[in-house]
Amino acid sequence: MATARKTELIEEMKGRLENAKGVVLADFTGLDVEKMTMLRRECRGADSLFFVIKNTLALRALKETGLEGLDEYLEGPTGWAVTDGDAVSPAQVLSRFAKEHKSPKIKAGYFDGAAATAEEVRTIAELPTKPVLIAQILGLIQSPVQGLAGGLHAVMTGLAVAVDEIRKQKEAGGGPSSSSDSADGAPAGEKNASEAN
Repeated sequence: MATARKTELIEEMKGRLENAKGVVLADFTGLDVEKMTMLRRECRGADSLFFVIKNTLALRALKETGLEGLDEYLEGPTGWAVTDGDAVSPAQVLSRFAKEHKSPKIKAGYFDGAAATAEEVRTIAELPTKPVLIAQILGLIQSPVQGLAGGLHAVMTGLAVAVDEIRKQKEAGGGPSSSSDSADGAPAGEKNASEAN
């Protein structure tokens, strides 16, 4: 490979790594061209990019960008899944693809400024995506408010029912003031005074 082409590949890789929020390295041994194309397509669908670059060139790009902790995994066939979007997406795509096709084998990852082992990458792959996490958090925040609104509604409904029952009793003549009135409508005290005269 010509030196100019190598330099171009290193610069391209550096650009991808500098903007990356999530990086996953995987051994793609066992993937034929058709499966490799499927994997790349799935990565693109998840706002990620899967590519292969010679380990020596990747090592130079890592050193020039300052990403540490991945150089020890650059042995044998190594594919890179990189995203500048949701950091979890490349881990999820590669994990799901590996379960279905027995390959690629995850080697390591890089998230939030730190290298991650293959086991850590698999754990990260189990996390929900950012939009799902946001929706879950909003649901947790919203549920106490909904509970409060439901409780207030129940109290107000109970109060309205009680007021309505009191109104019905008064209309039916069962109110407390009607029991002290006489049959002719005059208050009991006035009737007794008129009878005495």
